[in-house]
Amino acid sequence: MPILNVEGTELEYGEADIITFAEGLIGLPHLRRMVLVNRADAEPFLWLAAVDEHETAFLVIDPRLWTPGYQPALPESLKQLSGAADETLVVLAIVTIAADWAASTINLRAPIVISPATMQGAQVILTESAYKHNEPLPQAQAA
Repeated sequence: MPILNVEGTELEYGEADIITFAEGLIGLPHLRRMVLVNRADAEPFLWLAAVDEHETAFLVIDPRLWTPGYQPALPESLKQLSGAADETLVVLAIVTIAADWAASTINLRAPIVISPATMQGAQVILTESAYKHNEPLPQAQAA
């Protein structure tokens, strides 16, 4: 089995674990194959790690855990990712942890959307949205 190294931990993954991003991530079109890594010491965060660029990984989270009521208006084009009409797509947001926790942010403006049925993913920019790319983490606001 292939191995990824995330934050000093070697993790095995299989071909079935690879999420394919047809257009890559925003600003990183070459990142087309990624794996979600769940590490107990980082929960509820996950790592979205690049398969073909081992030094690249993003800290992500289900944004509804931090922002109750987060309801992004996803474009109709994302329905092509889904394997079934009633499938629930996974929505994740990239988190940036700063040395000063109060400066940590979550990107609610450009969520990552994944179809578990097809293992296809896309990152979208919500062009007509009040959500920002650098929303302070709720705990960071209280600090």
